[in-house]
Amino acid sequence: MNRNWLLSHSKNRYLIQLMIQSSGVIDPKNLDLVMRDADFVIYYDHNPLTTPAGREIAHHDSRLLKHILIKLTLASRVDLRSINSFSIFSFWKDYLEQNIDPLKDRFDNLILHDPLLNAKLNPGQNNRIFDTSQVLDYLEENGQIMNLMFWGVSVIMKGLKDFLSGMEDFTFIEKDFPGHREKIIQFVNKSYKSLSSEKKAAINMLSASHSNGILLPVLLVLSNISPSEYSITTLAAQTNKFRKKASELNFFSPSGFDLEPIVVGWDKPEESFTIIHQQALKVLEFLGFYENSSKKISVISELISQGEHDKLEFKSTFRWDLRQNKKNPAIEHAALKSITAFLNSEGGDLLVGVADNGSIVGVESDNLVSDDKFLLHVWTLIKTSMGQDVSPYIKTSLEKFDGKTVCRINCKRSVKPIFLHQSGFDEMFYIRIGPSSGNLEISEALKYIGEHF
Repeated sequence: MNRNWLLSHSKNRYLIQLMIQSSGVIDPKNLDLVMRDADFVIYYDHNPLTTPAGREIAHHDSRLLKHILIKLTLASRVDLRSINSFSIFSFWKDYLEQNIDPLKDRFDNLILHDPLLNAKLNPGQNNRIFDTSQVLDYLEENGQIMNLMFWGVSVIMKGLKDFLSGMEDFTFIEKDFPGHREKIIQFVNKSYKSLSSEKKAAINMLSASHSNGILLPVLLVLSNISPSEYSITTLAAQTNKFRKKASELNFFSPSGFDLEPIVVGWDKPEESFTIIHQQALKVLEFLGFYENSSKKISVISELISQGEHDKLEFKSTFRWDLRQNKKNPAIEHAALKSITAFLNSEGGDLLVGVADNGSIVGVESDNLVSDDKFLLHVWTLIKTSMGQDVSPYIKTSLEKFDGKTVCRINCKRSVKPIFLHQSGFDEMFYIRIGPSSGNLEISEALKYIGEHF
């Protein structure tokens, strides 16, 4: 791969991303999901799709990326102006994954102006979460909306009670809230800091787009309140918006996102409620992929689903004979033979702890005391039977599946021929022959080496 090609490739990818950002429109036929050595990446027009900051839309869980790809396909556009799976993921990549948290730097100021906390910690006419004076004309003609808002503000207290139940020595009595002011603020701060970076990204975007402070987004992502409760209370909180300075609520504008705050139109607030509710649902749907990690589709699980082929082989164990219930050098030899064949051919993966039918056996069946001991045993055999200089062409990784561990031994094509000389066995030269590994006679090996190395 020459330097000029790399430069033109990078320039092409940059131009494609600029085009997408400027118009948002994409052709779904140009979208694709590609599996790499350790993750998956969404491609657009033969180039990795990137965030506004140029980071690839890549992740180790293909289910998450398939979800984003489906949303992009259905929308036929990249939308960085509102809350959706692509924009949340991009914000997470560009900010939280880089240890940049816009909320963290403004947390104290935002808490002081949080509409829900203010209403409870500083009770009084000027701090009500629902200020009817701002929208009195509308509400006089639409009493049903006012009833919904009062209902929303009242039921939100159940979610707040559930959230504050995590505080030590705290009894939930509303009239006692002001006396616990500092304790409650510290608890909110501590709770936010303990969240995953994905949840923090979602809270950042909710707070910026919906102008509803911190506590409502926190209660939503922690499932203390429903999307409907969140949305109607956000609507109520926005009756106070115009008494605040814009800098206090619309506290940042993420670079490259052009995030558009939702401003309630009091001629048709139902439309604003619908938008806020849809975005709240999108946040919970997105975070659902992180909540249930057991359902993620990693590179290893994707490989298992493919079944064995010329670049993929399964082994139930690396050294243990399950039938005889003892260590067997022949089992080790079979695994080493596959590794050698991959190195001498076009590369491939050996998955240890997986039966021929794709079921998970787990490397625990090799009866080594820990994962570290297992990997040490694997690498010791590889180096002693193939030589120390094979290390750059082999990578090992472990992954848990319902308590059972699978070891992936990923092999790249070696730049020189690799012979297997395991103690107790004849020295052999192996290559991949279809979905299996076979040894070559001396004359065949010499011919193969001359043609491939």
